[in-house]
Amino acid sequence: MPEEKKGLSWFRLILVQAVIGCILIGICSYTFRIPLDEVRTLSPQQDQSERFAGIPMRIDLNYPGLGKVVLDDPKELLSLKSAFSALLTAGREERTVKDARLLLSGSIVYLDQEDVPFQVQTSAFRFGDVSVNSLNVSANIRKLQSMLIDKVFTPSTIGMAVENPANEVYALKNGVMLRLSEADRTALTVQIRTAARVIDFSRFEELTRQPDRHFVISLQASGQGKKHWLHIDRFNSAYMVVYDLLDETNQRAYFKLNVASGT
Repeated sequence: MPEEKKGLSWFRLILVQAVIGCILIGICSYTFRIPLDEVRTLSPQQDQSERFAGIPMRIDLNYPGLGKVVLDDPKELLSLKSAFSALLTAGREERTVKDARLLLSGSIVYLDQEDVPFQVQTSAFRFGDVSVNSLNVSANIRKLQSMLIDKVFTPSTIGMAVENPANEVYALKNGVMLRLSEADRTALTVQIRTAARVIDFSRFEELTRQPDRHFVISLQASGQGKKHWLHIDRFNSAYMVVYDLLDETNQRAYFKLNVASGT
């Protein structure tokens, strides 16, 4: 008898057809798929970091009683951008902070998005509508405040404060504050404007003794009605130390006087 031809059973034939059909349907679905909009859900930390996606062009800073300072150095902008982002990512708002005596305000001007205002207090930082003041970032907020205050220590800014007729300038003699004459005030302005800031004054032993003269500049009250001061110590060797107290800080900057500008 001739041998019977063997073939696939009905069950296997149906299974193969089903597999082939699924493969064809999958290929057609992928080829002729309808594009869909992608939706991303961002956590609060991610949303805060998105605020820094733009390219900063400059930072405008307003100092109480001293006016506005513009920062536009690219390295400086990147450093401040990184500091702002770190504060918003790590910090949080824990409690209501009382009004600070020293409030630095400003705004970041971007190339490709709207400007964002910010405020820096001693223990709080606000960027746009987000505020952080938790203990875990309080030291970083203080560091940021010190970094921003340091930007105001230039011969031009200090000289402008002395020259501004809205500010009062005094000389401290024997514990008494005496208003500086116009001639002495003009001479002091020239000396400050022609001075050069020096970062390292550690090798000058003269700064350990009492200054030869001490000047006090009473700055014009800020918009919040707060009063701030600048203190200038003068040494006969033509070296000057400028202390910026601003009620809450004790930062200092050193300036080397130009001998040709006067004694």
